[in-house]
Amino acid sequence: MLNEDDFEKKISMKFLRTLNRHLPAKRKTLKELLLEERPIIKSLDGSTHSFDKRELERIASMIPEWEHDKLRLPIYLEMSSSMERGTIKISGRNECMVIKKVLYEEELEKKEVKDSMIFYYPHLRKVRKELPTTTQFMFTM
Repeated sequence: MLNEDDFEKKISMKFLRTLNRHLPAKRKTLKELLLEERPIIKSLDGSTHSFDKRELERIASMIPEWEHDKLRLPIYLEMSSSMERGTIKISGRNECMVIKKVLYEEELEKKEVKDSMIFYYPHLRKVRKELPTTTQFMFTM
């Protein structure tokens, strides 16, 4: 028999699955997407998500070519109930490098970039404006 905490957790997980059904069933690397004539991925809900080729090429210019097979797209903009309101988390060194370059428009040394980063809601507009097809929201607890 489920106790109240287990029941709430189960309901919360179902809610999160519903919120995240737009996410890809499997992400592709930048290298894979650049090779496709019409770069797309399948979402968990069965729909397809198209990437803008110019946006992919812009991202390709932001990171070294030998990193193209390590950057998985779309970049997840993680919003979590466990984080402070208005914060967005990015995970992955290459993902962070791309977002930092969009936000701060400067050259970064690989050693300056961490495996994750947090930015705040006011910066979200710039990220989504410049990377509308290569970023997606992901909701977590």
